[in-house]
Amino acid sequence: MKINRPLSPHLAIYKPQLTSTFSIFHRISGSFLATMVLFSIFSFKIGDLSLTFYNFYQYFFFLTFYLNWVIISLVNFTLLALCYHMSNGVRHLLWDSGLFLELSKVYTSGIIMLFCAASLALLNIIRQH
Repeated sequence: MKINRPLSPHLAIYKPQLTSTFSIFHRISGSFLATMVLFSIFSFKIGDLSLTFYNFYQYFFFLTFYLNWVIISLVNFTLLALCYHMSNGVRHLLWDSGLFLELSKVYTSGIIMLFCAASLALLNIIRQH
């Protein structure tokens, strides 16, 4: 039996909104941070599994000596994702408490959140060097 009703619109139809974009990037940054935590735990466990630690130190030396720019870029990108995720999380906590729920304040808080995330990341990167 075929019901003659319109299907749910696809994502290609919608114009991207600021709130939906922030929500998607909040989920992406959370997934990226979880992946980085698992990667760091796994890389430290490789050293625990080795009986002599020689291969682990050789691998670690190769990463730090030859691929230093990759590690620094990955740390900075992780720091940016952490600052964004944390700032957007504070924004969501404010929403849960009933603040900034009007549409104009939602957009204003989004811009403020982006500014806070970028400033936190930039200050930490400057402090790191």
